[in-house]
Amino acid sequence: MTGTVAGTHPPHGTHDGGRPGSGPGGGRERGWRSAVHSFLGRPETGPARWVLAVAVLGAVMGTSLGFRNVMLDFSWLPKAFLVAALTVLLPALVRRYPRLAAYAPIAALLGWFMGLTLAFFPGTAYLGVIPSTRTVGAAVDLATEASATIMVNNTPVPPDTGLVFVICAGVGFAALLVDTLAVTVAMPAAAAAGLVLLLLPGSLTTQDGIGTSGFIGAGAGYLLLLGCCRWYAPDGKLRPAANRASSGTLTRATVLGTAVVLVAMVLPAAIPGFDQGSFPQGSRLGSPGNVAGLDPMISLGNDLRAQSGAVNLTYLSNSDVPLYVRMSTLEDFSGKTWKPSAVPKGLSPVLSGLLPKFGPNPAVPVVQTKTWVDVVNLSSTWLPAPLSTTEVVDLRGEWTWNPSTQTINADGSSTRSQSYMVTSEMPVLTPALLEAATQKPDAGLDPVFTALPNNVPSIIKKTAEEVTKGKSTPYDRAMAIQDYLRSSVFSYSEKTPVDKGYDGAGMNVLAKFLEVKAGYCVHFSATMAVMARELGIPSRIAVGYAPGDRTTETAVVDGQSLQGYQVAGRDAHAWPELYFEGLGWVPFEPTPSRGAVPSYARDDTSNTSNPGRNDFLNGANANPTAAAAPTAVATASGTAAAAAPVAPTPRPARISATLVGVLLVLLALASPAFTRIQVRRRRLALVRGSGRRGTGSRGAGGRGSAADPRDAPELLAWREFIDAAVDHGYNHDPSLTPSMQAAGIARLAGLDPSDSGGGAASGPRVLTLTAADVLRNAYENAVYGPPAAATGGTGRDDLADALEDVGGRLKSRADAWTQVRAVLLPPSLFRKTR
Repeated sequence: MTGTVAGTHPPHGTHDGGRPGSGPGGGRERGWRSAVHSFLGRPETGPARWVLAVAVLGAVMGTSLGFRNVMLDFSWLPKAFLVAALTVLLPALVRRYPRLAAYAPIAALLGWFMGLTLAFFPGTAYLGVIPSTRTVGAAVDLATEASATIMVNNTPVPPDTGLVFVICAGVGFAALLVDTLAVTVAMPAAAAAGLVLLLLPGSLTTQDGIGTSGFIGAGAGYLLLLGCCRWYAPDGKLRPAANRASSGTLTRATVLGTAVVLVAMVLPAAIPGFDQGSFPQGSRLGSPGNVAGLDPMISLGNDLRAQSGAVNLTYLSNSDVPLYVRMSTLEDFSGKTWKPSAVPKGLSPVLSGLLPKFGPNPAVPVVQTKTWVDVVNLSSTWLPAPLSTTEVVDLRGEWTWNPSTQTINADGSSTRSQSYMVTSEMPVLTPALLEAATQKPDAGLDPVFTALPNNVPSIIKKTAEEVTKGKSTPYDRAMAIQDYLRSSVFSYSEKTPVDKGYDGAGMNVLAKFLEVKAGYCVHFSATMAVMARELGIPSRIAVGYAPGDRTTETAVVDGQSLQGYQVAGRDAHAWPELYFEGLGWVPFEPTPSRGAVPSYARDDTSNTSNPGRNDFLNGANANPTAAAAPTAVATASGTAAAAAPVAPTPRPARISATLVGVLLVLLALASPAFTRIQVRRRRLALVRGSGRRGTGSRGAGGRGSAADPRDAPELLAWREFIDAAVDHGYNHDPSLTPSMQAAGIARLAGLDPSDSGGGAASGPRVLTLTAADVLRNAYENAVYGPPAAATGGTGRDDLADALEDVGGRLKSRADAWTQVRAVLLPPSLFRKTR
């Protein structure tokens, strides 16, 4: 048959008289273009594909704002934008040619790989974007690094390269999924699945959820995507440049979008997961049961609430009293989250003969302690060790010593399954010795230990001056601050800061703490450290573990008896260390009802600890010290107190979270089947005339109905006819005529096309073949026939019956694998509808 479909382009090779190539020498150019167009189809010239690409990119990046509470900052955002942009750029280029449009998901996948390569591994790739084997190895290394970060950190986490790589990969994958569902499959509503994937980390693992910005970004981006798909690609067909949507579309979209944004400003506070995480006060990124970790970068509140009584490490020591184990120090008090200062470059990897940068005077007596540490369930780059470590042996991997903070940090290693011996030497401190330490700190001491931001609330300095009034020496002032915080005015509580809204770190948090006067170790230690700096005393916060529980295990090393202890996650603790010239860094204990105040920090009015609140204190009392000096040393080395046992996250909550995760996975797996079922039902309803969006006469010729002509029952029936065949193994070739395509599908159903139209035949065979003919004839008449042959807006039950009959035949002829694939992963979803 011959004819021209209304709205199609003029025949190939037809040019306006003024176009280049119409003159001499233009024949070869026209011939080349004609050949390309004949093979790939006439290129799309309208803005639709670019508008859709921008809409997908906007929706994905807007939803990415939900990572605001997952990461410490937005330094990862430019790389994520680059990856997402390349992921949507390549399929937009491919969609220029209709016959390549079906391969847009493959182009998106290539763009995803190229974006990640350009952002993270340009030096390992060909031309900076084509991955090589070195690129794959580097990607695996970053993924491993990210895994370690996820296991040991609570949110918000620092933007380490490995974790940024994982986030950018997730953003790029979401862009690929959204582009495929919204444009290729023509199901923009289902594209919400890709956006939901980006919202899960923030809603499930953070204390504050995705936040208002993430909620508004996701909502506005989704509306933008729906509007652009409806306007520029109705039913999956890119709208030609000359066509426009109805004039009221933009107005309705603007009004609806504005209303949604206004509602979104109020709604997040009422929806779980947007105001707070799905787990109480947020959750560790690692799943329950994974290797635990102590995060030195943020408040210990989540650790105290979330970590169970599972043993993290055990140690054997010859100390007369249980030891407190340091891991890291917090000295940078600027910003929302306090953190250790940057690890200097060029640190020594030799872990013997270790000396602090500013330690005690050589004349001060010291006591040596041997401690054997066995890490059971802890993965961290910070090594657990007592204060004033001088040597570490039997440690695997590369580690470096920081003399400024007296910490040991891994260089590509971790504490996982480590066993090692630590030798430490703690000065024997007395009140008289500390009272005499009145010299100003050495000028070479790092200024970070005395620096304070400009936003320190006045209540902190005012309180420090009031409680130290009349005290002349640094030691007297430190004791006054400690006694004030340990007085009956304050109480220990892990719940009150959460209920009152001042959990975590930061100057405003400390101001609120001084008003409410209830908190846990972080609040007490940070307040004393900041007050000390206000009075000119260098300070830092030590992060680690209290001694834990005494065990029956003992050992003899070099003739010395070692007593065993075990430390659990609930023993996580923080305490202040103040610097005294000539004595070095000295621990204090301002947290009331927790731990043992060291002997040099006690006076007649100080609040002593309550032994009944901590098992390890009972153990210490059962093993009295032999002399005053060793007692002072051992207590000083472990000034921090153990946190009271805290119940882990309730099991029902964890089970619910697991069930939610399983449900989401099942929904994701079922989404292709659900989408295909909905497409088929919608088409059949429209073919029968029961689901038509609009009706209207085709006028004189039957053309130009008020309803969308693409919803004509003949065209919808033909699309469903082809898609059903593709789902059951038919290799669709758009270059074939409708008659040839119908014959191919008939053969797939096991029928002989030569019997077409043979009314003498009987049985299901003739019925099925006639059904194929009915669909073919209806399509050809609607597309190529005279206008009067079209049926207008009426339904066609005969076409719907034919579709159901052909579908049943195709299913019965397909093998088991093809039938399963047709249901769970229908190939027609990834074919551009025509």
